[in-house]
Amino acid sequence: MAEVEALRMAVMAAVERGFGFVLLEIDSKILVDMIHGKLQPDATLEAILWDITTIKQHLCSIEFLYTPRACNEAAHLVASYVTRVGDVHSWDELEPEWLFNTLAYDVNISIRI
Repeated sequence: MAEVEALRMAVMAAVERGFGFVLLEIDSKILVDMIHGKLQPDATLEAILWDITTIKQHLCSIEFLYTPRACNEAAHLVASYVTRVGDVHSWDELEPEWLFNTLAYDVNISIRI
């Protein structure tokens, strides 16, 4: 439930910021299949998935891609941080220092802070 709610907030944030083309990586294959209509949504998620479908119409293009958790470590660090700290967070240019090393590792750069 938390992941689909975070997904809805991400789509809303993309619309609010005026993004046209969005790619969202999700580590839940079941959720991606529900979004693509390959699986019947769980009743508890149906309303949120409907919201996502409605909100995404304001974007030129949006893709929901399944990405295994091992390839999505930065997203898990951010989700963990937001769960612990609360509130809404966004970074337009400079990511927090605690996230830098993971992002550098994801793009195969051997820099450490």
